[in-house]
Amino acid sequence: MKRHNIVHMAKRQATSRIIAGSYKGTKLSFKPNKNLRPTESKTKETLFNWLLNDLHKKKCLDMFAGTGALGLEALSRGADEVVFFEKQKALCGAIEVVVKKLGINNKCRVINANSIAFDFTTLNTKFDLIFLDPPFHERLIQKSLNIISENQLLTEQGLVYIECERDLDLGSLKTNLTQLKLSKGGETKYCLYES
Repeated sequence: MKRHNIVHMAKRQATSRIIAGSYKGTKLSFKPNKNLRPTESKTKETLFNWLLNDLHKKKCLDMFAGTGALGLEALSRGADEVVFFEKQKALCGAIEVVVKKLGINNKCRVINANSIAFDFTTLNTKFDLIFLDPPFHERLIQKSLNIISENQLLTEQGLVYIECERDLDLGSLKTNLTQLKLSKGGETKYCLYES
């Protein structure tokens, strides 16, 4: 019986990219893990079309940053400032590497913390756009909306982008925000709300 030599390949780094703007094409590398679900390019395209790419002078908050894909895309398209929250230290490090490479440290703050447990009064900032793309099926959307409301994190006419599992009943969310847009793709539902 012939024996085959099986060569074990090193685990490949997964990547996503910034799809438009000043930093278009910049790769965001990450180690795949079950809690990480970078927003797909098609979904990002839809979101930024909804925003009419009007991010000039905008302050953004990425509450579950992961690879930082949404916040970095916003910076590439003209946002003034992004605060990234990510509880996995390695992911924070990866975002910081990209920020340094692009020379945009002055526009970013990467906080290695659980945004659900963070004291937002210490930031003393209001945001024009908040990204909510937490791990699915952990009931984090409602908790996040409560935090946004209790800490008055949104500016007047501020926007909240939500990316969630397709079966989440958005109608059951308790919020005083108005839904502007809604779309679905695969296992995902994404929508835009305004204060």
